[in-house]
Amino acid sequence: MMSEDIKDQEEKEQTAETAEEVSEESEAASTEEATSEEAGEESQAEVAEEETPADADEPSDEAAEEPAAEEEPAAEVEPPVAAADEAAADEGDVMGMAAFFDHPHHLLYAAEEARDKKFERWDAYSPFPIHGMDQAMGLKRSWIPWVTFTAGLTGTMAAAGLQFGIMGFDWPMVYGGKPFIAWPSFVPIMFELTVLFAGVTTGIVMLIAAGCFRRNHIIDPGISNDRFVLWISAEDPAFEAEEVKKFMLDLNPSEVRTVRKAGN
Repeated sequence: MMSEDIKDQEEKEQTAETAEEVSEESEAASTEEATSEEAGEESQAEVAEEETPADADEPSDEAAEEPAAEEEPAAEVEPPVAAADEAAADEGDVMGMAAFFDHPHHLLYAAEEARDKKFERWDAYSPFPIHGMDQAMGLKRSWIPWVTFTAGLTGTMAAAGLQFGIMGFDWPMVYGGKPFIAWPSFVPIMFELTVLFAGVTTGIVMLIAAGCFRRNHIIDPGISNDRFVLWISAEDPAFEAEEVKKFMLDLNPSEVRTVRKAGN
């Protein structure tokens, strides 16, 4: 019995020692884990401290780059020429547009259409007069007859004043027993000066009004031969190159030509 008690006591002591060893090992393990966690936290803190300045520097670099990017448009750069400006420059060289037709009736119809479009600086060219063209173009009665009438009346008054003044007041003389103011004998001179003043003045004014003393641009030498042309000048207030071209193409011409200034 004593031996069994001794064995039981020894087993209890061994069990207690084993438990103490296990508890010590567990405590040591927990201590090591705590120590490793503290070391890990310290290393993470150190890494964070090392990375924070680098991260802080990046926004500063971006902030430095943003002003540089904003300053780039301030550099002096020649602005590109806009398409509208180029078109305006091209239109500055245009004298007008011409539509060519092969028959006088086609030109007559084109003139009526141009009249209805309210163009102001336009004309119709033909090798010969076309009946009804004045009405088709909407031309009013010419003012040249008024010039002729005024010039003829001036000639009549000049001849009458000259003869009546000289023979009646300045130097009266008797011819063949006639009175000083024998007006029937004044009529031939009055007629001659009336015709002279009217004819010469009308001719000069007509040439000036027709622009014969201006150097005009020749659109096509064939106009005086066998071509019929509708011409719209670029000086017309309603002139728009694209609109005028479209208008002329709708008339079914044989050709549409843009006429530019000489040398362009």
